[in-house]
Amino acid sequence: MSRRSNRIARSLQQLNREPAAAILAPSAPIGITAIPAAAVTAATNKVTKPNKSGRAVSKATDDKENNDDSNEDPSAEAAPKKKRKVVATKTTKEPESPLQGDGKTRCIWADNPRYPLLQAYHDEEWNYPDGFNHTNRYLFELLILEGAQAGLSWSTVLHKREAYREAYHQFDYHRIATTYKSPTDNDRLLQTNIVKNKLKVQASIVNAKAFCELLEELYPDQTGLDDMKGFWMFLQDYKKKASKKGQDKEPTEYLTRSAESDRLSEDLKKRGFKFVGSTIMYAYLQAAGIKQDGIQHTTGCFRSHK
Repeated sequence: MSRRSNRIARSLQQLNREPAAAILAPSAPIGITAIPAAAVTAATNKVTKPNKSGRAVSKATDDKENNDDSNEDPSAEAAPKKKRKVVATKTTKEPESPLQGDGKTRCIWADNPRYPLLQAYHDEEWNYPDGFNHTNRYLFELLILEGAQAGLSWSTVLHKREAYREAYHQFDYHRIATTYKSPTDNDRLLQTNIVKNKLKVQASIVNAKAFCELLEELYPDQTGLDDMKGFWMFLQDYKKKASKKGQDKEPTEYLTRSAESDRLSEDLKKRGFKFVGSTIMYAYLQAAGIKQDGIQHTTGCFRSHK
C-alpha cells in the first residue's frame, strides 16, 4: 500500500470516529483544503433558498421581497400615483387708477391732472383779460421765465419757479442789475436749482439792466417793483388792434407769433434785450393778458371768454 493510500485510510477511520469533523470542500483537491460541514451547510443556505414557488433565489432578493410584502395591503390593488399638475400662474400688474380731476375742462396743454402746478397757473394767472398782475416785478418775472422756457416745457419752468425767485431776490431787477456784473456771479447762479443754461443766465442779467433803463427812460415815476403803470403801459402798444367794424371775428387757428409779437421782439432787441424772439414774445403777451390774434383759451375751457 502506498503512502497516499495509508493517508486516505487513516482519514476514513478518523471520520467514522468524529461525525462532526471537517469534510473536504467539494471543489478543493483531496488532502489540501478542508471546510467544516456546518460551515458548508450555512454557506449553502445563505446562497440559495427556495421561494414560495420553489424557485431558488438569493437571500438578498428574498429579503427584499419580504420587506416589500410587509408594506403592501394584500387585499387592495396599489393605487396609481397621480402626477402633480403644476399650473403656471401669470402675474399681471394691476392698472393704475386714473387720477381724478376736478371736473373742469381746460385748455389742452393744462388738462392733465398729473401737473397741478400747470393747472393752477392756467386757472389763476394765464391770459386773464386785462392782465392778472400789472406790477413791474411780476411782468419782469414772466419775461425771465418765458426766456428760460425756450426749448423746454412750461411745466419744467414752473417747477423751478421758486428756485428762480430765491436766486433772483424775488425778481428784484434793480438788485440783479447792480449785483451780477462778472462771470463769477453768473457761475454762482448756475449752481442754484434754476435752468442751468449759461446763455439764458447771462441773458437774464442783461435783461434786468435793459428793463431798468426802459422804465427810467419812458416811465421815470413808475420804476418801483410794485408800480403798475410802468411796463404794463409799455405793453399796451402791442395789443391786437380792434376791427374797424367794431366786432372781432372768433379766431379759428392756433398761432405761435403775430404782427404784434414781431414788433415787440424787434423793439426789445433794439434796447439790448436777449431771448426775446417773436415766438417767445407771443407766449409772453398771451400770458400777460395782452390780447392777440389766434385762439387763446380753447373752446370748452371753463375760462374761455368770448
